[in-house]
Amino acid sequence: MKTQSIMIVENNTDLRNTLRHAFEDRGYMTWTCPAPEIAVCIFAAVRPNVVLLDLDFAGSSPMDLLDAWKKLSPHTKVFVESAISDERLMQEAVDHGAQAFLIKPYTLEPLFDMLEEDLPPSAPMAAMVRQAAA
Repeated sequence: MKTQSIMIVENNTDLRNTLRHAFEDRGYMTWTCPAPEIAVCIFAAVRPNVVLLDLDFAGSSPMDLLDAWKKLSPHTKVFVESAISDERLMQEAVDHGAQAFLIKPYTLEPLFDMLEEDLPPSAPMAAMVRQAAA
């Protein structure tokens, strides 16, 4: 696997730290953001290969972030996650450029499998991962 960089935008501190450690252990250069406002600046500065974006932020517009990031860096893969299993939200995220929609809680292996496949970021997988955390 080539060196990848990932930005994790997650409001849950424990999950954000768990994800950071899991990605760093696999060799990813990792940035974490507790809020979308911070993510805007970090994304512009580092232009990560992958973004894992939590859609469960109150008062934010994650679809606007997806649009801006795809315009700024069309080759960045964006995976979104939510505790809500909502087909409308899933489709909206894919329509705005997300490659996959993960429903919390999920296990990390399917996420790593999707991330490490050599799929172009412009072709949404429209995959939904829903597995109980082990």
